[in-house]
Amino acid sequence: MLEIYEEVGKKAGTYFDSGYNCAQAVALSNIETLGGQTSGIIELAAGFGKGLGAGCTCGALAGGVMALGVLLANLETKGFDRRIVLASAELHRRFVAEFGTACCRSLRKKLSPFKNKRCRGVTVVTSTLAMEIVLANKQGLAPSVGI
Repeated sequence: MLEIYEEVGKKAGTYFDSGYNCAQAVALSNIETLGGQTSGIIELAAGFGKGLGAGCTCGALAGGVMALGVLLANLETKGFDRRIVLASAELHRRFVAEFGTACCRSLRKKLSPFKNKRCRGVTVVTSTLAMEIVLANKQGLAPSVGI
């Protein structure tokens, strides 16, 4: 299992280093690692980098939520699907536990002054957190309380 986490983190870092924003890198790395359909993900996630352009919600977190949706939803998923809502809430909880905040602006101030270093690290870790949650859901080990 450790190999898949290393793989998704490596892919996320490679995507980030290739010029993709944090949201694109997290979403693509998770979806691609599990063989999901990545068509349209680059475009969908394009506006979520740099805190949605406004400095608020971290784009890496947003990309992780996108990956959860793609990998856990199906064509019948409508409205507030409890499993996906719980998975998203769990990703947010773990993200905040890891970094202290979900706010991009705050993360940029708190972490390294060097953009690529700070954002790349958040991107790699978030890709792994999202993968852990996806796999837990697919194995039936996801939390069932929280909302």
